[in-house]
Amino acid sequence: MDFNYDPIPLPERQELSDEESLASARAYYELIRQRHSIRHFTDQPVDREVIETCIRAAGTAPSGANHQPWHFACVSDPEIKR
Repeated sequence: MDFNYDPIPLPERQELSDEESLASARAYYELIRQRHSIRHFTDQPVDREVIETCIRAAGTAPSGANHQPWHFACVSDPEIKR
């Protein structure tokens, strides 16, 4: 089996002071505290740049050896979605 190891490089880690860490943690908590499960969807279009940015963010999720072994597909055609 030919296995080609080509991990995505991680960004530089930012060093924060204790105060900056606490402020960042509190801000993140406030952001995720507002999340909820979506059960009802709209048929309003979503700007393509928003979708691409969300996919870029999802692609940074941790994975074994930083391989990101997933694929994403965006479908805008209602017939294909159905």
